[in-house]
Amino acid sequence: MASTAESPPTLVIGIDFGTTFSGVAWSRAGSKRQTKIVTDWPTSKGYPCDKDMVPSAILYSHLNDESPAWGYATPLEETVMRWFKLLLVDEKDLPEWVRGSPQVSTVRALMQKANKTPIQVLGDYLRRVWDHSHGNIQRSVGQRMMKLSRVHVVVTLPAIWPQYARERMTKALEHAGLLEVTRGEKTSVGFISEPEAAALMCLEENSDRPDVKVGDHFIVCNAGGGTVDIITYKVEKLHPLTVSESVKGDGALCGAIFLDEKFLALLKSTIPLDVQKKLQKPGLQKIMDDDWEVGIKPSVCKQSASWDIQLAYNGPVSSQFPSKINIDGSTVRRKVYQPVIAKIQGLVSKQINQFIILVGGFGKSRLLYECLRETVGSKMEVLQENGPGPWTAVLRGVVLHGLARTGLTDSISVAVQSRISRHSYGTLVNILPFDADEHDPKDRVYCQEHQEFLAVEQTKWFVRIGESVSTHDPFASGFWQDLSSIDQDIQVDIVISDSPEAPARKDNSVRSLGVIKTSELPVEVWTDLPVWTNKDGEVFRRINYELRIVSDGSSLEFAIWYKRIRLASESVVFDSAEEQEDDHVASAEASRQLLAESGPEIIGIDSDSDYVDE
Repeated sequence: MASTAESPPTLVIGIDFGTTFSGVAWSRAGSKRQTKIVTDWPTSKGYPCDKDMVPSAILYSHLNDESPAWGYATPLEETVMRWFKLLLVDEKDLPEWVRGSPQVSTVRALMQKANKTPIQVLGDYLRRVWDHSHGNIQRSVGQRMMKLSRVHVVVTLPAIWPQYARERMTKALEHAGLLEVTRGEKTSVGFISEPEAAALMCLEENSDRPDVKVGDHFIVCNAGGGTVDIITYKVEKLHPLTVSESVKGDGALCGAIFLDEKFLALLKSTIPLDVQKKLQKPGLQKIMDDDWEVGIKPSVCKQSASWDIQLAYNGPVSSQFPSKINIDGSTVRRKVYQPVIAKIQGLVSKQINQFIILVGGFGKSRLLYECLRETVGSKMEVLQENGPGPWTAVLRGVVLHGLARTGLTDSISVAVQSRISRHSYGTLVNILPFDADEHDPKDRVYCQEHQEFLAVEQTKWFVRIGESVSTHDPFASGFWQDLSSIDQDIQVDIVISDSPEAPARKDNSVRSLGVIKTSELPVEVWTDLPVWTNKDGEVFRRINYELRIVSDGSSLEFAIWYKRIRLASESVVFDSAEEQEDDHVASAEASRQLLAESGPEIIGIDSDSDYVDE
């Protein structure tokens, strides 16, 4: 571990941007203090709200509104934008159960009416959240420390999001001012998946349990406001606690907001329409806020009998209007909770489990705990913490991840050894010669240099969907390319596919993840390369090189190596655009690398890019 005396002070700031609620937490790297959570959120009532999370909501009162209401300051109106986080992803890439939801349709229409893009809305919201959080943090550490500190910002993203969503999120963070927290080049940004952040926190808190043994499986069930994510880890080692993801994560749109919708529907069917019209504004929404949210919802369990709800009218009413209504507990369990919990039980049943840890706002539900206990039986433990812990588990896990990335703390007692890949990762290659039995005729292109046909835009996959990928072991594969001059670059196209069966050639499922290029070759490399001449008298030098990929579990490094010399830059330019079709004649300038006929074998596999720090 690096000494804090040798490094500038570092602040780690975690942002959990959720579908329904968001939060900000922070910690000083190397500090023994606990993670601090930003509170005192502004409200429309003039006094702050001391909750740990703030609603992911924003309201533009008119076009070009520069001071939109946000968070707890938004009114109870249908024109408030919620769920806008999901629109960072193209509609075609959203799961069907998200794409067809009324919440997404509503916010898309509101966004179009406001003439705003998803990046603009998210940036506007995060700017307000950050302005408040910055003041909160600065009051705690002081202006001098804030100016001196290097800042590492870590933001959550759903595990199921495609790669380009990170680029859009980064643009939103830039719009919000989060890429320039401090002056100079002292702000770095990273990402972590929401279920992994929750899992890190839960495993850290349970790392010293005496009943945990090697081979046990932990399910972390992150039941939030909009979605429920499931991730399962197997214990590989106890000291320090080392785990590997054992089953591909899963998720569904069955969060707490669907309880809200079903309870509101129950109210509408229980309270006669003429009574609803007489209720004090905002009518049923007042019952949802005063009775459901803070009373009924947190207390529902199998023993709940019924609840009396007092009705407040807008002025005097006749005696035929009831002063209260009674909501039956069994009806709430059957009509409100059972349809939602059944989906969560289905997710859990697909995983391997010895311990199930509930986190998230919905993760605090007593009834959810009881139903899962029935589902898994007495041989398995269901763990549910009291208080705000489950609600802030993801947020605290984000900071934990950020602290580990700084290398300035040795107090973190859990490590992830491997994960299950959500995508297939590879590169595009040209293969010489063309094999009619193996290659598609569409890919047959004549190569002028070699004066024979080759197969262009073939794929070489490093890791495939569903494979276990190490967070530390490197991957290396050999390629070769013929060069006509010392300044000709070597270009490697890194690609990604979500197809269940990774294709052997570039098709519509193969997308560009990034490009890595060499600059002009060092003279000692150029002169070391073997020379050959083709039938037309053209002279080339052939370079046999390795593409190496190394991961520390949070970042991927792509590099081109020749023997012991690193040729390519470390950075990867992420690009969501599809590549253009090449000409039908392959030249030395246009050709991609060729797969080595007898290149090095795979010696390991890189980490899943779902957890990339960029």
